Amino acid sequence: MRYSGQIGYSVLTEVSPGVWDDIIEERDYIGDLVQRTERLSTDNTVNPEYQTTTSISVISDGVDKPEYFDIRYITFNGTRWAVTSVQLQPPRLVMFVGGVYNGPTATST
Repeated sequence: MRYSGQIGYSVLTEVSPGVWDDIIEERDYIGDLVQRTERLSTDNTVNPEYQTTTSISVISDGVDKPEYFDIRYITFNGTRWAVTSVQLQPPRLVMFVGGVYNGPTATST
């Protein structure tokens, strides 16, 4: 199955003199959906949580190698998913995703 979507990177940016913050930037990628496993977790929670162990392989744009550890999320089926690990398989990046991402996202300008 083919993949087309955005990957959110955390970029340390100086927002005012001496003040730094992580700003999320999104980049467009294409690739392949390698594995898709879904489950509904009810462990120790009042409300069940939807989780996935999906892996998505994208073609690296060459900028990723020093920044792959800054990847925070990947969009898939209209949802932002937290990236739990990244595997380098040049020229590809394989990302493994877990639950829904609830952190900061890229803002529209």
